[in-house]
Amino acid sequence: MTAGSGDAQALAGGWLVRAAGHGEWRTVADRELDESGWQTTSTPGRWWLDAGLADESAVLYRRRFELPAELAAGLGSPDGNAVGDARWWFVASGLCELGHLWLDGTYLGDLRGRHAEHAFEVSHLLRAGPEHLAAVEASHGAVRVPQSEDAQAQIERTGPARIQRVRALVIEASPDRAVLRIAATVDSAGTHRSEITTTVLPADHPDAGWSRDATRQVASLDDGMTLSEPVLARGRNELEWLVALERPSLWWPAGLGDQALYCIDIDVAIDGRSSHAVRLPTGIRTVSVRRGGLAVNGEPHRDGLDALRVIEHELSHPGFYESANTDGRLLCQQVMLDASVFTGAERGLRALAAQAAAAAADHAAHHPSVAAWQPVPVADGHRRGSGLSPWARRTVRQAMHRADPTRPVLPPDRR
Repeated sequence: MTAGSGDAQALAGGWLVRAAGHGEWRTVADRELDESGWQTTSTPGRWWLDAGLADESAVLYRRRFELPAELAAGLGSPDGNAVGDARWWFVASGLCELGHLWLDGTYLGDLRGRHAEHAFEVSHLLRAGPEHLAAVEASHGAVRVPQSEDAQAQIERTGPARIQRVRALVIEASPDRAVLRIAATVDSAGTHRSEITTTVLPADHPDAGWSRDATRQVASLDDGMTLSEPVLARGRNELEWLVALERPSLWWPAGLGDQALYCIDIDVAIDGRSSHAVRLPTGIRTVSVRRGGLAVNGEPHRDGLDALRVIEHELSHPGFYESANTDGRLLCQQVMLDASVFTGAERGLRALAAQAAAAAADHAAHHPSVAAWQPVPVADGHRRGSGLSPWARRTVRQAMHRADPTRPVLPPDRR
């Protein structure tokens, strides 16, 4: 998910890092902590590339910063009197596989999932003074982030509503008509009547990517555009709507047709002013399994399920899926479940499977190259799909199907 243009301050460069000793996470956010033994690094996320840290499984990061004057002017006073209805967020992604984040000594939350976007509201903390301290306890599991992948940490300003997550699914696709189902979580600072504008336009259309324009003005609603006016309550709002396209250009695997790509732009406005916008790349196509074979847009694929490239272990960087979209590759994305936290209780496995399935669908379901899911429980870095009981296998498959009913879910022992 790519956020639209807006006011943001990237926290790149100037980070301090050191190996995490036993229990030292308790003091990483202390302002008076002695930093004489720390070394300088770039944005957190790949500490094994820093001198002396290649063998460390966990590290600590710190960074002091001040907001530019033009951004700080919109914060208001320390007593909580804000200027306008702006909200401020600490947004991070790609920092670590497992971790925790603090700002000015206040714990914000965990950073589980190295490709997930984590956003924490920090308006009240930023108003307390001009100088701030971000701190991270970071660790990795069995997989380390490749050097080419980007990490991000920034302070972002939005209006009273922010789009926290989006899931886009193609539920119908033919040369005559396509229908997309979009689900989003919108965090609102209060009760507001909103306007949510959604467009699904070809990637090469002049208006595609309009959400990156600071004004975010749509001239008129047309095919592939919708406008809804939900009333947002304070807190998290779960929304869902449909977008229809007439005579869409379909996405096909390489050798079967063109790889037509589209751009989904979503903007939420409050009182006629844009509050936040996001952008997703996608393609219009359906995929199914028929008599053991793979069908794309209703047409049997000559190579069947053998055409799928299995992506093991972890969700990949967004750029990987975008490259597969362009090249027309078909992917089977494994969804890993950490069986070490499953004690055998039905409730525990259902919750674990639902969480993993939702994260996978939010991250990759809008990419046409992802043609199938494969839930695979693991423990200690080893695959354990074939050892699951029939009930457990059915539970994880059902969770993935509920998160994304538009794709086949392959059994964990199929290669």
